[in-house]
Amino acid sequence: DINLDRLGVSSMMGCGEALLAGTSTPNPFDATIEVSGNARGLQSAIDSTSSGGRIIIGSWYGDDKPVSLKLWIDFHRSQKILITSQVSTIPSHLTGLWDKDRRFRLTWELLRKIKPSERLLTRITSIEDAQKAYETLT
Repeated sequence: DINLDRLGVSSMMGCGEALLAGTSTPNPFDATIEVSGNARGLQSAIDSTSSGGRIIIGSWYGDDKPVSLKLWIDFHRSQKILITSQVSTIPSHLTGLWDKDRRFRLTWELLRKIKPSERLLTRITSIEDAQKAYETLT
């Protein structure tokens, strides 16, 4: 993440380890989940994942926000796997197991358990100020 306060929150929510964007870890992870929506966060996730590991990208970077990454020779030799996550659809081979009703039931169950509104809200703003608030996220 790019916000130090949220790093502590991620640990309270069960994350094994959270990194500040722009840093890496001396002990790479087998799998990394990147949800900061920040290019430095994505680069840190890639750099902190072991060879053959997986990076799950759960963030949305927007249509008009290019992301610059350092995908040098070590990245290509490491055979890391970048996986995108999109919540509105699932891979066709899973549709028999995870129909829309089952996905919704699990989502609501997890939301009741995790209670993100008690932990993740950093600021509440009026609808009139929504654009200004959104612009502060970058």
